[in-house]
Amino acid sequence: MTVTQNKPTHEIMDTDAMMVAFLREYGLSGARERARHHIGRCVEAGLEDDAAFWMRVSNQLENLASSDYGPGNLFTPSGQISPTATRPG
Repeated sequence: MTVTQNKPTHEIMDTDAMMVAFLREYGLSGARERARHHIGRCVEAGLEDDAAFWMRVSNQLENLASSDYGPGNLFTPSGQISPTATRPG
């Protein structure tokens, strides 16, 4: 069964929320690739507003990739957070 939505992506989803979801699902490099894929898909389908939405997501991911901020720079009062860390316990 296929479920279709009645509203375009840009009307129902926040770019920040989508970026976080992509990062959790695909990691940074995979998220950047998937966002570019969606841009191309929307352009080919003539969905200008959706393509603009995915461009904003892609730009945020590119900014994150080009910044000094990343998993190796996440700290808590007890020390650095590792991407593979487990909870003590």
